[in-house]
Amino acid sequence: MARIKIIEIICFPCHNCQILKERIEIIIHCLEFKYETRIRYQLIHREKKKEIIEFLTRYGYTINQLPVTLINGEVAFIGHVRGENVIRWKLEEIMKSETY
Repeated sequence: MARIKIIEIICFPCHNCQILKERIEIIIHCLEFKYETRIRYQLIHREKKKEIIEFLTRYGYTINQLPVTLINGEVAFIGHVRGENVIRWKLEEIMKSETY
């Protein structure tokens, strides 16, 4: 299984980002149970104005597209993710994509 090493949420602090972080943590826990493994990952919320502007400038996104979620340094989601199943599908896809 591939490793989910780092998950980053780029956005100013808000209620939607908090919900997204909670969803990700719950889904990771469910995947650990399903695959009988421990997923060692880091969840980072980049919320400082300087970090956000730097990211937007580097990748060509706008403030209206926030939050942006990166998994292992690659953009996984742009904007608010409404469906928990979308997050679960993406994380499972990463886990199944490679072997250790």
